[in-house]
Amino acid sequence: MVVMDRPRRLPDGRITAHLLSDLHGDAAYHELLPVALALGCHPAFYQYPGRYKAHFDLIGPRRINAALAHPAIETVPRRRIAEILRRRKLLEEGV
Repeated sequence: MVVMDRPRRLPDGRITAHLLSDLHGDAAYHELLPVALALGCHPAFYQYPGRYKAHFDLIGPRRINAALAHPAIETVPRRRIAEILRRRKLLEEGV
């Protein structure tokens, strides 16, 4: 499942959110990439590829609004993002 955290304002006034998959490793990238491309994200901006914290940053109202309207993206609280990252980190560590 592709998720984003609730948008927030940065101190400089820009609006941002994180976009990630609840899957791990290559499966996360393959699930997330088509959705990110549909939002106008460039693959080169995929952060921490292959790591538990791999994600795209969504910055600006155009991408945020497109993500909010996208049927494949679920908006979740930050605590849900933290749960996903904890689980993925354990998988990465082989625990």
